[in-house]
Amino acid sequence: MKKIFRWGMAIAATTILYGGGKIGMPKKEPIRDTIKVHGMVLHGKVVELGPEKLAFRINYAEGIVRFKYEDIESLYTRYNYHISYRNRDIEGKILGIDDNGTLRVRDDRGRALRIDVKEVDNFVMSIKDDDSFENRVRNRFPYTKGSTHLGFEIENGNSKKNKVDLLVNTRYKRARHEILYYLDYAYETTETEDTPKTRNKDELASFLTYKYHTDDEFFYYGTLLGEYDKPRHIDRQFVISAGAGYRWRFGKSKWLEPSLGVGFASSDYSDRYADKRYEVLALNLFGKYQWENLPWIHTMIADGFLLYYPRISPLEEDWIMRGNLNFTVPLFDFLSVKLAFDFINDSNPNPEVGNNKTTTKLLFGIDF
Repeated sequence: MKKIFRWGMAIAATTILYGGGKIGMPKKEPIRDTIKVHGMVLHGKVVELGPEKLAFRINYAEGIVRFKYEDIESLYTRYNYHISYRNRDIEGKILGIDDNGTLRVRDDRGRALRIDVKEVDNFVMSIKDDDSFENRVRNRFPYTKGSTHLGFEIENGNSKKNKVDLLVNTRYKRARHEILYYLDYAYETTETEDTPKTRNKDELASFLTYKYHTDDEFFYYGTLLGEYDKPRHIDRQFVISAGAGYRWRFGKSKWLEPSLGVGFASSDYSDRYADKRYEVLALNLFGKYQWENLPWIHTMIADGFLLYYPRISPLEEDWIMRGNLNFTVPLFDFLSVKLAFDFINDSNPNPEVGNNKTTTKLLFGIDF
């Protein structure tokens, strides 16, 4: 009887461990990318090559850890990655990394390459190892990045209020060629029992910029600005300009980019106000500053621009100025919250409207 019992226990154990696929034992994720930082060896996968830090998702852990390049002692990947740089697209594995952020890569053709992180336009996992829809889109459009943020408010009661804010930033960067697109749209109406429906906001501002970089810092550009603002009696307004600029870097994620050019402005107004056509100077300033390792929020990004187009002719005083300042906090891999400040100053012909307008808004959206 004891012998039968022992055989029965052995058969049951064998069934549980093998026949049942190791029931009760967690399935281990295979070790893939390996990184060594301050003597610690971690396994997972590379998520992003940032301007100053590498983002790494650790196996069996939630969230993403970011390491400074100078703190990384070694890096080796078993996943294949799609890397876009210097107008080239390759797929391969990382064999190592220098403390200044230079990758040692072996591509799928067996070639040994050295790639500076500053020259990388896009870094994403190859569809060989991740064939999800999202990753296929990232591989299909490797040079396009941006964000779309939305804010809205709907109020029903003694007063009715409908408000929508949309902010879109898109950047296409491939080697020396760069295209920037910006769109800011706002619409708001209010209505009470004693007052009719009033349109407080119906405005759109956008610009499209092309840059040709002669080196890492100096560039030539051309910009088309288009907008309208119905409550301020601007039916349509355009500025086309061209010039040159230079980027001053204070770190890989901290820079100021002034530019100077000339252009032509066209403003069409509603009601009785005369339209305007005039030549302008184009004075632009773009900038970005990124904080890391902050309490609670970890990362915060400040970025913005100032576009100023004064009339060249001294006989009449006209100008158009647009400013934007954003504070962005990433929440998850693709989600973020943005606090945006908009500043408008122009030579509006209606004295009741005035020249100045400022707006503050809180937006939520996705980064891609």
